[in-house]
Amino acid sequence: MEITLKELPKSEVEITVEVTVEEQEPYLKAAAEQISANKQIAGFRPGKAPYENVKQQFGDMTILEAALETIVKQTYFKAVKEKKLETIGAPKIDIEKSAPGNAIIYKATIALLPKITLPDWKATKISRKIKEITEDEICKVIDDVRKMQAKETLVARPAQKADKVLLDMDIQLGGVPVEGGQAKDHSVFLDEDHYIPGLADKLIGATQDQVLEFQLPFPENFYQKMLAGKNADFKINIKGVYERTLADLTDEFAKTLGQQSIEDLKKAVRENLKMEADQKEEQRVEIELLKTLTDASTFDEIPEIIITEEKQKMFAELKASLAERGLEFEDYLQNIKKTVEQLADDFTKGAMDRAKTALLIRAIAKEENIDITPEEFKAELEHVREIYKENKDVDERLAQPELQDYIAHMLLNRKVLFLLKHKILGDELKQVHNCSHEEHDHQHDHQS
Repeated sequence: MEITLKELPKSEVEITVEVTVEEQEPYLKAAAEQISANKQIAGFRPGKAPYENVKQQFGDMTILEAALETIVKQTYFKAVKEKKLETIGAPKIDIEKSAPGNAIIYKATIALLPKITLPDWKATKISRKIKEITEDEICKVIDDVRKMQAKETLVARPAQKADKVLLDMDIQLGGVPVEGGQAKDHSVFLDEDHYIPGLADKLIGATQDQVLEFQLPFPENFYQKMLAGKNADFKINIKGVYERTLADLTDEFAKTLGQQSIEDLKKAVRENLKMEADQKEEQRVEIELLKTLTDASTFDEIPEIIITEEKQKMFAELKASLAERGLEFEDYLQNIKKTVEQLADDFTKGAMDRAKTALLIRAIAKEENIDITPEEFKAELEHVREIYKENKDVDERLAQPELQDYIAHMLLNRKVLFLLKHKILGDELKQVHNCSHEEHDHQHDHQS
């Protein structure tokens, strides 16, 4: 494998990799085996057809195309290791030459780890805030459970604050129906906050079969920017008023929730609220800690590849968040009146901050000689394999160099954060997270 190196501005390099025909051979054979496993070849069981038979039926180019991605991925990581490059982020790959019976030539533009001057981070002062759980918070949780289990009875009287109203709703803005503003058999609980402030108040006193028409303003910070702060026309058809009877707060009620008494229930709720509060505080401390250290560090020019990669992650996170709310990305762009390019510009500062944080962690790891041992890496792979044991492709995915690289960086980040909190928070570190798998399972969700 021939590798040539060319330095570029902004802490980037370009490597040209030439993979000989002989070096391609194991990848081509593996690709042919995969093709024969997925496509019927007369006279052979799936995956058992000889290479020449696969080649004769499907052609050299089909096999090469099936193998190309793996060839590039595997040889790229070998090239980076051979040249001892300290890279960060994903490379930009351009295939220069790819034809059966010839060497494969590709170029990879790579971001190198820029120089960072760290502050005296061990002198940083950050404190945890102790959250005390109040009796009101406990009672609210229990009342919310009682409301969820409330018995509902249709009544022929005007709606009261504790009732539920079932309705059909039509919201329009300037005579045009608002997207998502039409609903059939929509439930509104009159003692709870609605996403449109003031709606519940308009429904108090309404009766079954009554039609209400009124205006309400959307909140100034409403996620649909075209509606934020605007007055909309509401047409409401009341289909039913339901009286809600909550369960009595007795030991019998507590037993339906797996507790022996109300006191036991309150104790369990207090413990859960405390655990949630501690987790939120831990997240806040980590964010403050990394931001403080990043702001106090100086960085050489950040490679553009890293900024672009962080923007891509931010787009993916935004799309996932919108999908969870049942919204389309294109509709979101229309609502905020921006193009993809304009939104990407908006992401620039956030992407830069995220890139600096990643670089900071790498620099501290290097300064403190923090590394991932083969045993730690193997244990994490086994943990991920166990989580996704129902996924038949898990072993294949875990063999991919880029996923292994991601897992290694995740483990390194975890160890650096553990060290930072231990060194900076010192004696305040009452319940330090010992890099347990459970805390970080969610980080694998989009990877396997």
